[in-house]
Amino acid sequence: MINFSIRQLEVFVAVTETNSFSRAANDLALAQSTVSAHIKGLEDALGVHLFVRNAKKQIMPTQHSKELYSYAKAIVEQCRILNDEVSSSAARQELLIAASTDSFEHLLPGLMADYAKLHPASRFVLLNGDSTFVHEQLHNQNARIGFCGTALNRKELEYRVVCRDKLVMIAPNNRRYQKLQQRGLYGCDLLDEPMIERSRSSGTKKEFDNYLKKTGMPERKLNIVAMINQADAVKRSVISGLGVAVVSQMAAKKYEINKDLLVFDLDAEGAYRDIYLVYPKDLVFSKAERDFVGFAVHNLKQKQTI
Repeated sequence: MINFSIRQLEVFVAVTETNSFSRAANDLALAQSTVSAHIKGLEDALGVHLFVRNAKKQIMPTQHSKELYSYAKAIVEQCRILNDEVSSSAARQELLIAASTDSFEHLLPGLMADYAKLHPASRFVLLNGDSTFVHEQLHNQNARIGFCGTALNRKELEYRVVCRDKLVMIAPNNRRYQKLQQRGLYGCDLLDEPMIERSRSSGTKKEFDNYLKKTGMPERKLNIVAMINQADAVKRSVISGLGVAVVSQMAAKKYEINKDLLVFDLDAEGAYRDIYLVYPKDLVFSKAERDFVGFAVHNLKQKQTI
């Protein structure tokens, strides 16, 4: 017999995530005494202590609490999905999305606008970082759907290709690089130039490293003058003349059109990468999530073929 309730699990998850009985009570619109009663009832039902107070009267999760959290979080999330599916009063459908910088800036704005025209009750909650950040948000259940340019965990995550992107070399738009471009040089011919890199957690960086391995150019031979974890700062540093950099073609496009910088293909064939829509393999989609994923895959692939 199950002696605890979904409500008790919901309160437990809130206390764990806020690390506070009072903040959990505020988030759930409950009295703090009610939150305490729910936690006490769950502890009694399970026969374990879930939280203890330290000398500063701060609550600390026990080992039992840490073991319970992932199960409780999953149960609460699936109950919320069930509620959304059957409740006619669910006025809005929330979509929790984590996206790496290129997707965040260049794919999602148009995609969200197109989707919202068909589903005006939708609400998007977006988190932005590099590809490693996207995977961390999915793992920690802060996001349920992700967009990124590299696959890091095929064992637990489902990766669906939504479009292809090209890696290109960008350079300052000055007389020297203009002459090199006029000579028909490729980005691979500029690998001895002072170079600006993204941080090692960046998907662009990881895919460029893969390119170097395929072409037999060890990373240690590159003349790295800066490592910058913010994509726009990389492009602005190139424009200022600090060095060259490898970036996404879609990220470089507007700067090339405005003649702020020059763009070189990496080689004659071009270096391409896939852009993925990613989610946990065991994720149970809400109707809104299922509709959005289907729309995103179809919409982005269709736009690339036009």
